[in-house]
Amino acid sequence: MRSPAPGPGRTFRIVTVSSVRVALPDQHPVVSLEDTEVQGRTLSFRIGMAEGAALAHVLDGTVSPRPSTHDLFAAALQRYAVDVLAVRLTGRVGSTYLAELDLLGGHGREVLTCRPSDGICLALRQRVPAPVLADDRLFTEAGDVLPDEALPVAPPPAPGAAGAEPETPTGVREPSVTEPEAPDPAGEAVEATPEAVEAGA
Repeated sequence: MRSPAPGPGRTFRIVTVSSVRVALPDQHPVVSLEDTEVQGRTLSFRIGMAEGAALAHVLDGTVSPRPSTHDLFAAALQRYAVDVLAVRLTGRVGSTYLAELDLLGGHGREVLTCRPSDGICLALRQRVPAPVLADDRLFTEAGDVLPDEALPVAPPPAPGAAGAEPETPTGVREPSVTEPEAPDPAGEAVEATPEAVEAGA
């Protein structure tokens, strides 16, 4: 949890979920987010099978016979009058995308770190779907894109010293919640319907 206000100079783009697909032979669904203002600009990354099914259900407007984890979480937020203001993709470290969930409730505004797939699933399950935003640098910069809250870690012990561990290449604290990046678009791509995604679980 951190301060709800985005840092100075941060520019976010409104994106929409254009598809949830499975690129064979990879068994992980790939979600694609499309910039609403600049045609042809997209972000794609792999998500878990359960999250792929959850996204496919909400995009198709289907209702699961039993509530999923995301359905339950969304219902709990609504029951306690907590609004999802937005989900923001804030950075990328290696093959990991980072995100945060912006919430407003009776005790004020809070921002929680989350996996992009979980944040998107919750945002789209609101009575009025909350916007999905992506840091503009994710479209314009290659490699690592560090979020504002990335903090330097203490220097690691010298190689060979007691307690020495491999140094992280970015020199920032590893995120506690992660989402893998999409693989190269090799192989056949098929649309991920709720039934197809759940069948692969």
